[in-house]
Amino acid sequence: MTNHWDNYHRHWKLLDAPLRPTAETVGIVERELDLDEADVLLLGVTPELAGLGRTMLAVDGSAAMVSGVWPGDSACRRAMTGNWLDLPIGSLSVDAVIGDGCLTVVDSADARHAVLGEAARVLKPGGRAAIRVFAGPETFEDLRAIKGEAFAGEIGNFHALKWRIAMACTTSDRDRAIKVQAIRDAFDRNFPDRAALAAKTGWSMASINTIDIYVGSETAYCFASLAMLVDEASSWFGQVRVVPSGSYPLAERCPLLVLGSPRHR
Repeated sequence: MTNHWDNYHRHWKLLDAPLRPTAETVGIVERELDLDEADVLLLGVTPELAGLGRTMLAVDGSAAMVSGVWPGDSACRRAMTGNWLDLPIGSLSVDAVIGDGCLTVVDSADARHAVLGEAARVLKPGGRAAIRVFAGPETFEDLRAIKGEAFAGEIGNFHALKWRIAMACTTSDRDRAIKVQAIRDAFDRNFPDRAALAAKTGWSMASINTIDIYVGSETAYCFASLAMLVDEASSWFGQVRVVPSGSYPLAERCPLLVLGSPRHR
């Protein structure tokens, strides 16, 4: 069994929204947090976000992602490996925390709670956070319906299809978790002929085959509903707003949580 993050960076250029933020989304983050003079903590090494803030520290759990995706350190930005559940920086030390999908790429509700708690801990009084989330629907979708929409050309790209399959197959408990291997297995059961899917949708085989990075991985993701995420964030922040993150496939399930008034415990 493997940790797929060790190879994920090799497929980065084949990924698209909703897996990566668009320029529009980056602009919304910048507008919401007013980052020009801010010392920013980035959860992950999302390169589209690397230029925000006066200074930036990016923390990622995978050394391979840091070396393979981060655009490089400079006088005002740097990246390091670290644990989001126990951030390697002091309390009350940054003006803003930003992240893209960081509440999905953890494996439980407890982990989401810990990430939000650490974000609150490191923010200065008056500091704010903006996290783009991948929120599962309140009611689980039927995989047959998703398949029908894909072959009818009603799903914007392969990555939106992959996320909808994942959201439809999570556990029904508060974790809303799924092993990434199980996402790939569900895809293969419902779309055994990848060439036929590519021909019908116009998606490239290279894009479709990115799902194979999940083979043998022990990693689990979470796709909590938006109501669950707002409730969890409210444990750590006095202000929680849901802000649309732009126009791209599945954007309606990928809003920003804009968080203010961190609770320091």
